[in-house]
Amino acid sequence: MSDTQKTKRTLTQQGAFRKDRNALNRAEKHRVSDRDIINKMAEMHSNPNSAQAFSEAAGAVIHTRANMHKETPIANALDAILQESEALNKSGQVI
Repeated sequence: MSDTQKTKRTLTQQGAFRKDRNALNRAEKHRVSDRDIINKMAEMHSNPNSAQAFSEAAGAVIHTRANMHKETPIANALDAILQESEALNKSGQVI
């Protein structure tokens, strides 16, 4: 399948994750640092070189690496919030 045909297919959420995971693995193989990837992502952002561009790029790399290690930072944060809320409700405090 040609590159043109590949880009015309709809990318699923799982496919997008695999593509980014594979890219990070390729980056390691070619000794491309996360910093280089983040800088390039920020450069390609709609608001290049802004704090938002770097923050979003870094967040994407960090989150993809967490998923690659089967970590679930969003689910962990939500679980902690719900546990804290439950503890406060049991103690009679309103949140």
